[in-house]
Amino acid sequence: MHVPLYQRVYEELRADIVSGVFQVGDRLPSEESLSERFQVSAITTKRALDLLRTDGLIVRRPRLGTFVTSATPATESAPAPSTGAVPVLGLVVTTFDDTFGTRVIEGILDAAGTRANVMLKRTRGDLDLEDGHVRALVASGVDGLLLLPSSSQFIPPAVLELVSRKFPVVILDRVFDGVPVSSVSSDNIGGAKAATEHLFALGHEKLAMVSASSQVSTVTQRRQGFVRAHAEGQVPLTEGDDLHSLGATVPGSSGDVDTDLATLESYIASHPEFTGYVVAEYNLAVLLREACHRLGLEVPNDVSIACFDHPLAFTDRELFRFTHVSQDQATIGARAVEHLLAQIREPSKIERIVLPTTLVVGQSTGPAPTTARRA
Repeated sequence: MHVPLYQRVYEELRADIVSGVFQVGDRLPSEESLSERFQVSAITTKRALDLLRTDGLIVRRPRLGTFVTSATPATESAPAPSTGAVPVLGLVVTTFDDTFGTRVIEGILDAAGTRANVMLKRTRGDLDLEDGHVRALVASGVDGLLLLPSSSQFIPPAVLELVSRKFPVVILDRVFDGVPVSSVSSDNIGGAKAATEHLFALGHEKLAMVSASSQVSTVTQRRQGFVRAHAEGQVPLTEGDDLHSLGATVPGSSGDVDTDLATLESYIASHPEFTGYVVAEYNLAVLLREACHRLGLEVPNDVSIACFDHPLAFTDRELFRFTHVSQDQATIGARAVEHLLAQIREPSKIERIVLPTTLVVGQSTGPAPTTARRA
């Protein structure tokens, strides 16, 4: 009996995945490479990949490629949930502090209340530990998973397996392009756009963006908002002038504060034309302000800074308050719990929830200086 070419390609690739030649999380060769390997047309290769997607074995991620999501067809059963009357939710976070994370967890705990129990794990940016925590929680019988991942580029293989089996998963504060998984995050594009437009309104014409060397979707989206504000305001923007190599605030990185301060000082000194900065996170804004002070520049008289997030510290009246984009962190946590519980009842329910942000004007922004500052 003649076997169609696409069926042969499908079966060989499927065997490679099941046997572990291609493991969960691996990227498959390009369609062009696969066509050359099997000596078939691009259409034949695409049809074979479509069958693998139907099996839940692979997923296509735009601009990144095709990745293995499971070594077991989606038709097989998902991990067994807990047997208790009250569902158990696994929560894996990178890290948390009073700037971002603590209030998300508070929102999760408040929303869970007596309706669900929560098991918390922290990874500190260790990708292998992240995957291990997910597997351990699922093995213990949790009914659903909440994940604040370390990266938007690397998806834990354990999560890909769960998604392919329609196990309830909700991603916090991140998005995974091309992966059918629910997420709850803030409008980072709109927030960065609002911060940039605030500086424009104060008369600043030359702005730079500062961020960490972090591979998360939030930083990418904030950069998009910064660029969009320039485009809509018809303000020229020089690509490549932003600083995105800082490492002290990246969990698990080898970066340190002194190195970042030196980098910031050098950057500010070599770009005296910038009178305003949009910073992707609060702790980097603090370092940027210190670097300005070391150079004899005052915030906001010489330089204005707008950032994302800010500690509440409502009893600390001496704390310098930055103009910042405020995320409704408690609501992020609460909406994630509500959606995860809905997924437990209806596993195919997938939704991407984006919450609005608020610009809070503080002490770090003011009118642009009337004369060019000197570095």
